[in-house]
Amino acid sequence: MKNIFFKITALVIVAGVMVRCSDNGVTSSSSATGSSSSSLLDVAQTSGQLASGSTFTISESSTDSTSTHSGHHGFGKHKGKPALLDGLGLLAPTDEILALIDAESASDFRGLRISKNGGATITNYDADGNVVTLSQPSSDGPQGCSFSGHQFPIYDSLLSTIVKTVIDYGTGVTYKHDTISITRSGTITIVRSSSGSTKTEITTFENYVVNGITIEGTKTRISTFDSSTGVGVSKTTVSDGKITLSDGTVTTWTSDKTRTSTITLDSLTNRPSSGTIVTEANTSVITAGGTVIYSNSTTTPLTENIACDRERHGPVSGTLETHYRDNSITVSFGDGTCSNRTITITINGVTTTKTIGG
Repeated sequence: MKNIFFKITALVIVAGVMVRCSDNGVTSSSSATGSSSSSLLDVAQTSGQLASGSTFTISESSTDSTSTHSGHHGFGKHKGKPALLDGLGLLAPTDEILALIDAESASDFRGLRISKNGGATITNYDADGNVVTLSQPSSDGPQGCSFSGHQFPIYDSLLSTIVKTVIDYGTGVTYKHDTISITRSGTITIVRSSSGSTKTEITTFENYVVNGITIEGTKTRISTFDSSTGVGVSKTTVSDGKITLSDGTVTTWTSDKTRTSTITLDSLTNRPSSGTIVTEANTSVITAGGTVIYSNSTTTPLTENIACDRERHGPVSGTLETHYRDNSITVSFGDGTCSNRTITITINGVTTTKTIGG
């Protein structure tokens, strides 16, 4: 009886240790399609949005309305439901992904929404130094872009009057929602200039810290629009990019994106009625020793079809490959049609199909 008792006790202890390890986010790569599959879907959803500049959800991610993800996600920092940053499907299951979202979104309208909701003081100045108002667009307005290549001419016109935007968190502002707590400090400054049809935006981070992670670097975006062809091109690069993790690990942050838009506006509503947006992106966060913390690249360009409107949000075609630490995620966004809402996701070698939505 004693031997049986000790065996049962030992099994209970081992089981308890295994549960605690799982709760603390200690998972093997083979479990990525199990308890942490929801976190990896969250990473896929956010990576796709950051690369394409569009907004969408993926079925079974934490924004899926049928989701019952209330347990731990396997990555540890944001256990339970991850931070939903702006109500538009950007998910941050870890502080590293949160910092990447802040870095990549800075100067986009999406980034301005995040800053406003996060409690920053945002001040816009015209060429004479006067404070001017930049209205925040609704959810169907600009997302991962600033000058939109004539997709949103009203907002392009507003931006053209603003030469400087200062996003100021001071010594620290904390945003709380349920169990999520995000603290940001420092400033982001966006300086705009124009020459003919070319508009340049330079974004810098000054003592900018989010949940203990420091972001540095200069982001330069050059946007052009050819009114004779209706083609807008936006190219974004990052120089001297550096992200220092909360444990002191220093990484190099690089990012290159090209967004080409060919937009036709409805003559009555002045809203986009047809056209495409094609995006190529390559982002990486790598330690000095060569360890990849995060990488995100379009192996084939992502194409968004404006004519799909609400029938099909997000890219209708293209392939995106993401690596997050030991995890590999590949998303194939479809066959190019509006009616097809099925996308193919491969997580650590295991391929499934999901539904993309708005």
